[in-house]
Amino acid sequence: MDASAYVGRVGGLAVALGVGAAVVLGSPGTALADTPGGEQTAQSDVDESAEPAGAEEDPAQESEDESGDSDPVDDGAVDDAVDDVDEEAVDEETVDEEAVDEETVDAPTLEPETEPVATVMSERSRRMRSDEREPATSHLPAAAEPAVGPVSRTAETSSASEEDPVTVAQAAQMTEQPPAAVRSALVEDVSEMATALVPQTAAAVTAMTAPTAARSAAPVINRLLAAFGLGSLRHLPSLPSPAWAVSALMALASRRELDRTVVTRSVATGQPTVALAAAAAPYDPAKDYQVTPVSVSGNTVRITNVTGPGGLNNTTTRFGIGGTDLGIMWDNGIRDNPNTAVNEHQVLIAFGDTFSNRTPVRTGVWRMNTLFRSTDTTLSNGMYVADGIQHDPGMYSGSPMSDPNFSREIIGNYHYGIGPEVTMIPTAAISVPGAGKNGATRQYINYMAVRSWDTPGRWTTNYSAIAYSDDNGQNWTVVPQSSVRPAAAGRSTLPFVNGDQNFQQGAYVRKYTVDPVTGKPLKDASGREVTDGYIYSYGTPAGRGGTAYLSRVAEADILDKTKYQYWNGTSWTPGNPAAAKPILPSTTTTSFFGLVRTTTYPTVSEMSVQYNSYEKKYVMLYGDQNNNIVMRKADSPEGPWSAPITLVTASKMPGLYAPMIHPWSSTDNLSPEEQQYLYWNLSTWDDYQVKLMRTDLTKV
Repeated sequence: MDASAYVGRVGGLAVALGVGAAVVLGSPGTALADTPGGEQTAQSDVDESAEPAGAEEDPAQESEDESGDSDPVDDGAVDDAVDDVDEEAVDEETVDEEAVDEETVDAPTLEPETEPVATVMSERSRRMRSDEREPATSHLPAAAEPAVGPVSRTAETSSASEEDPVTVAQAAQMTEQPPAAVRSALVEDVSEMATALVPQTAAAVTAMTAPTAARSAAPVINRLLAAFGLGSLRHLPSLPSPAWAVSALMALASRRELDRTVVTRSVATGQPTVALAAAAAPYDPAKDYQVTPVSVSGNTVRITNVTGPGGLNNTTTRFGIGGTDLGIMWDNGIRDNPNTAVNEHQVLIAFGDTFSNRTPVRTGVWRMNTLFRSTDTTLSNGMYVADGIQHDPGMYSGSPMSDPNFSREIIGNYHYGIGPEVTMIPTAAISVPGAGKNGATRQYINYMAVRSWDTPGRWTTNYSAIAYSDDNGQNWTVVPQSSVRPAAAGRSTLPFVNGDQNFQQGAYVRKYTVDPVTGKPLKDASGREVTDGYIYSYGTPAGRGGTAYLSRVAEADILDKTKYQYWNGTSWTPGNPAAAKPILPSTTTTSFFGLVRTTTYPTVSEMSVQYNSYEKKYVMLYGDQNNNIVMRKADSPEGPWSAPITLVTASKMPGLYAPMIHPWSSTDNLSPEEQQYLYWNLSTWDDYQVKLMRTDLTKV
């Protein structure tokens, strides 16, 4: 072996040891991979822990203490380490490049015009999705690096109040990642790793990350913003609309909401596998993941996170989702075909603004909205989401994605708004079997086009509208203008109709004919629940300062707002949204010796409504004026609605909002033992995650 070849192998060994240390120790580090074009890609491995365990006493003060903050990667140290390798010696190494290319994992390349390069925007950081104040000293680094790659996949056991403890064996099952084989190889044969597995390891790390261009674009744009003094705009929700530079960058961001109809191979999954070959059955996270529910009130417990790093779904690594909110859920209305390999009957979950980073919160690659699919019927240990598949031709994988391990945006901007427009947020959804093309089941999402984030708990919309999908949420390509409701004159290209301002956010429900004994909806000859043929659509104004109103429309006319009827308190008024009256009980006070009477209605934040068979009633969840999550019950969608029952307070879970009911609660989709529980998603602002909650209906 000549000297140059020897030095080349020593350099390869150094790189292998660096990759091995990062993989085995789980410490922050960077794995460098040479792409076929000669460029190097880097993947940060961030060790992220659970959300803060401590609860603040003041619910109006947003927490700046984010648990799980990883130490920043020392770029200089990485550069020094790379410089230590003799590049000329490595180049002289006698390696068959074509053979290496054939062995490495194919890392899909992005189309420059369609990659999701939108980084975290300072404007979005101003969105205060909670009635809390942002500390005046809150600032984030101007060049926050997106961390969309593999993270230390723990069971989030660092805090008993955040995630649930697991045994060592269970943790091994849940934390097993695709690089595990590489990790073993490094320990057993370092020399072989240095000569053969270094290219494979680097390529594998690259293949499992979010798009390289998207990850590299984020810090570039952030540094550009910092150069103009805009980096400090983050986390200031009380500021007005974004600076022109931020708006321009957001407008330039490419949105891929239409999937290319091609069939590609499945990407490497992030699903945990059983470490022992002698295991009797493969590990099934939907059934085998173990949690210890945490009590948050006398009637409600927190099960576990739906989103975030580690835990049940490890969405940071598997979907490029480090943080998101809302988590509205609905039954997709599609029956399972037992002759297929997939379960077509699913719960769809739509999220609002989505970011790739976990920390700093609300940073990284940004999407206005994303979507999950779940078939999990064992909700007592969380709601599992299966792996996503690129360009999924079957449209039933865990999430629509065009790039590996990276959920794509589903609803873009259809430009019905006039003036500033910062994001499109889903607020309600429902399915209608047979309404789609060629008799397909059609999915509908009602969303709001946000004009600006104002003071905490207050925001302004340009309009609300309905998007639809005929392929199980894979593509959302149409928003007919007949569904658009401008929030005020001059905010939309369509004329404003008085009353539409009260239907900017929503909730959907059907009115069922039920068995008086069991409380379950009756079914017709085709097996579909018997209803009165209407979709009941609740509405609130933008923000959290308004109250709730109700309309209804025939299923076939849901996209035509002129066909809606509005509840005026005693009857239905067609075609006039201004006729809608508040549906919740009012409070009347008098002053000036009884001469002045004032009537007020409960304020309603993001809300959801479902019929519940166990209660034999309709159940409504929302955040009240004190930002506590409350429940009301009624015998029909119109009401009258009961007094509110508190499920969890803002002092117990600071920054909570958006309670969204799981549609399979108290249905035959769950086991009989689960019928007494109401499952629902809850968002928390400080860590920007969605959590699965459970309320014992015997206690409310």
